[in-house]
Amino acid sequence: MEFKDQTLQEETGKAKKKNKISLEKDSIQYNAQDLDQEQKMDVNPTQLNSQNIRLYLSRGENNHSGKITGTAYLKEGKEIVKNAGIHLFLGHDRRYPVYKTNSDENGNFIIDDIPPGFYTIVAKYDGNLKYESHYIKIFGGQIVHQSVLLE
Repeated sequence: MEFKDQTLQEETGKAKKKNKISLEKDSIQYNAQDLDQEQKMDVNPTQLNSQNIRLYLSRGENNHSGKITGTAYLKEGKEIVKNAGIHLFLGHDRRYPVYKTNSDENGNFIIDDIPPGFYTIVAKYDGNLKYESHYIKIFGGQIVHQSVLLE
């Protein structure tokens, strides 16, 4: 498509010529705007996402909850740790535990009625000793044993 020279007449009668313009594509769209308009544009947009999660647990015949059992040990000497704080977190979020318990006199702990999903365990004892697990995948009706080695 090619635009031909066009002559523009001013009030004084003088003529001006535009240069010849060649376009290689057939479909071009021109949008003309008044450049003197003030336009406000946010160059740092923010987006908020939220999710509502509802969990329904039933103790009926179709019990789909899982269970985590384990024993707390000291990494050095493999001694059993009594009353270690065991916290269960959903996924990698470590702000709010979904379950808290302590190990008993034999170092054992049980976390019941866990919905299927990915979890992590963080155990603490005496302010200095700590343990963080990798992801633990829980299926419905599954029992997982997780040893806790505090160091």
